[in-house]
Amino acid sequence: MNKVTKMVAAGISTVALVGAIGAGLAYADPDPIPRDPAGAPSASPTPKADRSAAARQHRGLIRRALHGEVTLQGEKHRVVAFQRGRVESVTATSLAVTSEDAFRATYVLNSATRVRKQQENASASDIKAGDRVRVVALKDGSTLTATAVRDHGK
Repeated sequence: MNKVTKMVAAGISTVALVGAIGAGLAYADPDPIPRDPAGAPSASPTPKADRSAAARQHRGLIRRALHGEVTLQGEKHRVVAFQRGRVESVTATSLAVTSEDAFRATYVLNSATRVRKQQENASASDIKAGDRVRVVALKDGSTLTATAVRDHGK
């Protein structure tokens, strides 16, 4: 596995972790300490059904995330950005995407950018304006270089 692939995998994992933490905070019980019927703290573990429900909430949060970025630790810190939205324009070297909340970003496409369309390998020329995409990119200053683009079609 090459270094960029490892960074992207780490970035996606980090985004999932951050999303899970955010979901936990957003949906947190105002009194997270388990208590017995008398109101005293209880040492009983969370039932398995409750844990699986929380896992579904976290996955739902990740699916609803429109855009964001995560800074990864390492010899040199890396910033991984992601966005989900509709393609506004596409050329051989760039992709402009707008999310539902009107956030717009333009990504550099290069030979290292992996493109998938409907679960198949594809190229930038297969992406069309109006397509729904998810982009993962490395951010260097103000430049966003796409490492992966997944095209979900219209």
